[in-house]
Amino acid sequence: MTAFIWDLDGTLLDSYGVIASSLRQTLEELEVPMEEAEIRRRATEGSVSDVVNYAAAAAGRTFSEIKRRYSEISGGRYREITAMPHAQEALEETAALGALHFVYTHRGSTTLPVLENLGLDRFFQEVVSSLNGFPRKPAPDALLYLLEKHRLEKDRVLYVGDRTLDVACAKNAGVRSVLYSPSGAGTADYVIRDLLDIRAIATK
Repeated sequence: MTAFIWDLDGTLLDSYGVIASSLRQTLEELEVPMEEAEIRRRATEGSVSDVVNYAAAAAGRTFSEIKRRYSEISGGRYREITAMPHAQEALEETAALGALHFVYTHRGSTTLPVLENLGLDRFFQEVVSSLNGFPRKPAPDALLYLLEKHRLEKDRVLYVGDRTLDVACAKNAGVRSVLYSPSGAGTADYVIRDLLDIRAIATK
């Protein structure tokens, strides 16, 4: 049985706008200058933590203090996050084909509220977030945990994400990677431009 493990931000969730503007507000409060376009680039090519680390060094504050403030700002805006085009249809149609679905994301306490707000939580056997405490990607620990707990066969598991970090995480766990890239750019076992393209992979 095919099992898809999904990243969320930039993959199933159209959330980078909320993330970038929340980071911008956090940096403005600290009087740390950075254009929103640069904030977005750093957050998407790297992670939110990359921007927070930069702000901590620039402002002479602790990482945890700044991350907490960012979480307060972004957490209050989770209802603004929408699903990526065809996210629900892709989950519904692959589930109808017998595929199992899981989540592994760096998102924290807003993970379940966002999924519930969008009506997507019902598709997943288990959701693993930063609250579980696993090492961050590209470390494979969270994926290996899901494989062992749910007795998934490695050659039937695919990790779906939108960044090279996700592709590296899949490789480190010994599972196939699916890169969601509307531009078609990037390298992975599979590159998809539209989430509905996942249907063809589910039957392989």
